[in-house]
Amino acid sequence: MTEEKGQMVRLEIDSELANTTLVAMAVRGLCAMTTLSPVEVNRLELCVVEIVNNAIEHAYGHEKGHKVEVGVNLLQSSLLLTISDWGEPMDESKLGAKDFPVDPDDPSAWLCSGRGLPIVQSLMDKVEYQSVGNKNSFIMSKQIRS
Repeated sequence: MTEEKGQMVRLEIDSELANTTLVAMAVRGLCAMTTLSPVEVNRLELCVVEIVNNAIEHAYGHEKGHKVEVGVNLLQSSLLLTISDWGEPMDESKLGAKDFPVDPDDPSAWLCSGRGLPIVQSLMDKVEYQSVGNKNSFIMSKQIRS
């Protein structure tokens, strides 16, 4: 992703599903500083919650006491979100899989289990996954209108 300078906020939560609400509200507040529409903000919040939930459920196996870090970088032309964990790495082949095409305009499709990554891929402009050492990072970006 680009090395454009921007305003950066880093949030850290414990690996409990209840804590995803904190992250969602913080990201929603930061989105208020952008030109994203309310619909785009809702979609972005959904993506953040989905990826944080995946870290808690899959990387840490629902085990509390682990760190999940959410970085929000507000750039001039985009919003860059990085969700990191130090648990089990994700099977990177799942990122390219389009097993479940998801209509981003049909919120009822978002409720089906196992569709998290396809939903995120359809709602975000760019997604990437990196596992370096013991740190796993899911990076996603959304273009912002100027």
